[in-house]
Amino acid sequence: MDILDIISKKKDNKELSREEMEFAYCGYLKGSVPDYQMSSLLMATCINGMSFDETLDLTDIMLKSGKILDTSEIKGVQVDKHSTGGVGDKTSMIIGPIIASLGLKMGKLSGRGLGFTGGTIDKLESIPGFRVALTSEEFLHDLNKVGFVECEQTPEFTPLDKVIYNLRSVTGTVESIPLIASSIMSKKLAVGAKYILIDLKVGEGALIKNKKDAVTLANIMIEIGKRYDKTVVPVLTDMDMPLGDNIGNSLEVLEALDVLKGKYGNLRDLCIELSSVLYSKSMGVNLDAARREVTDVLDNGLAYRKFLEFVKNQGGDIEKIGVAKYLKQVKSDRDGILKKISAYKIGVLSVHLGGGREKKGDAINYGVGIVLNKHIGDDIKIGDVLCYTYQDDEKNYEKEALEAFTIVK
Repeated sequence: MDILDIISKKKDNKELSREEMEFAYCGYLKGSVPDYQMSSLLMATCINGMSFDETLDLTDIMLKSGKILDTSEIKGVQVDKHSTGGVGDKTSMIIGPIIASLGLKMGKLSGRGLGFTGGTIDKLESIPGFRVALTSEEFLHDLNKVGFVECEQTPEFTPLDKVIYNLRSVTGTVESIPLIASSIMSKKLAVGAKYILIDLKVGEGALIKNKKDAVTLANIMIEIGKRYDKTVVPVLTDMDMPLGDNIGNSLEVLEALDVLKGKYGNLRDLCIELSSVLYSKSMGVNLDAARREVTDVLDNGLAYRKFLEFVKNQGGDIEKIGVAKYLKQVKSDRDGILKKISAYKIGVLSVHLGGGREKKGDAINYGVGIVLNKHIGDDIKIGDVLCYTYQDDEKNYEKEALEAFTIVK
């Protein structure tokens, strides 16, 4: 086979065989296919799409590029949760401890930031000492011990997804529905949970921009799950504005902690709802009863203590988490009502501050980011602080930040 023939075939919108996909994608993992050729194949895929059979084959190729966890050693009901990515989305760090506090086991393979959307692994790495690379033995041990474990793709778990994921992040190919489905489902299938909740973000601050595409993605993942005897439960959630107040890696960890300690707002509400749906589906209880149990472990501190146990068990020192040294105020230049906060523009601003990757291999500055100070519907006066930027330099980002806020008379 020849990689150029495979690229040309996909460019001409023809379906690739399993053998052709293995040649191209496994070749990239081994290093025989270079970045520029895989980037071309990904772009052709992004433009022309993939059939369901191609998507299923790529999922399986990614899955079998590493180990599949032997779940027979896991004590209790195993569940999983994944978000398709958004701005300010730190739900996994809240839902995992909630679910573990209820006696279920949640073991997650998570990703890094894609484009302007953040990634849970980058956020967890902002905690000094936190280990995101675990062996399968460590994964199983920690899951049974703590009930919640989260790590990145490794040479053991879906290594092909890891390298493709990193390339997609910097080549304008993050928004392909089949590539999103294959990436998510390969990670979920690798750790073997029976019940998989998909928090499917929809809006300008997400990879999926509209409900039609979200439903398409949801149905693809449901069908992939069926082929492996897994129950996939998609929940469509809004991502037209940032989730919570903090955007940026260490800042989002700190806000997750605040929610676990009792902070109210849209982030807490969403985490309660998603946790309740997953608990209800996996344990066979009605949604109202599930919601009561979820709220109880948040209110009585069990979920907060479980988060601390989770961080400590994976080597993290939450007391040493830091933020960037310069705190700048972004003040309103007009009076009016705050009508909109653009999730997309806030996400791009976070990348420009250093909180995301603009090219492959970029180092992330964990301490930078944005903290919102006003919310939709607030009455705004000239000079009011709309948000704060945390920076490691004194560059002026005020103009870019102001563009994210729509204030009307």
